Formats: sequence, structure tokens, C-alpha cells
Amino acid sequence: MKTTTIRLSFDFLTHPGMRWKNAAPLLHDGMAATLIFGIGFAPITALALSLMGIFTLPFASLLLVVPALGVAMGLSCFQPRYGRLMLHGYVMGIIAVTCYDGVRIPFVMAGWMDDFIPKIGGMLVGDANPHAVLGYLWRYLGNGGGMGMAFVCAFALLKRLLTERQQARITSRVTKYIGLGFGCFVWACLIVTLKISPQGEAMMFVITPASLLLSWIGHVVFGYTLGCLGKFHL
Repeated sequence: MKTTTIRLSFDFLTHPGMRWKNAAPLLHDGMAATLIFGIGFAPITALALSLMGIFTLPFASLLLVVPALGVAMGLSCFQPRYGRLMLHGYVMGIIAVTCYDGVRIPFVMAGWMDDFIPKIGGMLVGDANPHAVLGYLWRYLGNGGGMGMAFVCAFALLKRLLTERQQARITSRVTKYIGLGFGCFVWACLIVTLKISPQGEAMMFVITPASLLLSWIGHVVFGYTLGCLGKFHL
């Protein structure tokens, strides 16, 4: 009996000699990277719009997340290699956010920062009461998986546009640094959103030196994990 091993790594996804058959050209890889990056950031963008008071989270989800999901499904049907890549990135994002929470939850248990995730669940149902289950489902299946998909697809597809010599320079160590940079980028977006949102800090967490440091550590773990998963088997 033959067995098939699926390697979830950027090397497997971006190998120059790899060819996908039976897939009609649909998008240039650069265009696809931009599109999928936007799809992956749809959940966190919906949350940001809600924090800014522009839309409620349920309406922002219908406006952004549902269409993004439809585009992702359509793209997967017409270009299966993008669908496989999105799935791999989505799984990596969930693993990365799990590692993030492995660092964040001890901070919460120690009383160093509040757990704001249940508040997101309350925003989803439109009341002021925290809903932990809904909040964590959004965190893992929305924000975490989506941003992991955005990072992996952008990395893999844009890397394919480079020459073989340029690709060779993107070593395992460089990939980890790129992942760290992505984590810091997401963290910076979060802090800016909280500062410019009228109720951002009240609805999420108050920005203090301690919360800045602890939230930054969590995002570094998230990005670093994505960078590590880019070179090693899951």
C-alpha cells in the first residue's frame, strides 16, 4: 500500500521545479498574493472597523468576511494550487496563534493583562457581555488562521517571482526574520487601531508600558512561529 506524505513547508510550496497540471492560468502570482493577503486580513479588518465605531462587528463580517470567503472558495476551484496554499497557510496560522496564546494566557493568569478575547465574542452577538467561546473561535478561525494564510501565501507566491539565486538567499534564518517582521507589523497595526479608535482601549485593553510589552511578545511569538513553520515539517 502506498502512502502519501504532505509537506507543509515553503520549500515544498515554492520549489522552482514544481509544476501544477490541470490548472488553467487565472492570476499572476503577484496579483494572487495581493488578493489572498486581503482575504486573510478580512477578519481583523472587520474587527478594526468595529472598534473604530464605523460598523458593528456582525455587519462588518457580512461586508468583508463573507465575500472574502466566497472569493477564496472561487479561487480555490479555478486555481487549485492557490487553494492548497491557502489551506496550508490557514493551518499554520492556527498553530501560530496557539503558540501565541501559550505565552499570553500565563500573563492573563498572573494578572499582568486582561483577557480581551471574550469581549470580541460579545461584539459578535451585539451585547456587552463577554462570550469566551465565540471570541476564541473568532480569534483562531478568523484572525489567526486568516493572518497565517495571508503571510504564507504572500511569502510563497512572491518568492516564486524571484530568480533562483535570489530564492537561495532566503534561508531558514531569513525566513524567521521575515516572520518576526510580520508579527511586529500586525502588532503595530493593533496598537494604532486602539489609539485612533474612540472606544478601542475600553473594548480591548488599555495601552500601558506593560501591555505594550506583553502584547508585543505575543505577536513576536506568532510571527516567529510562522517563520519556523516555513522551513520545517508540521
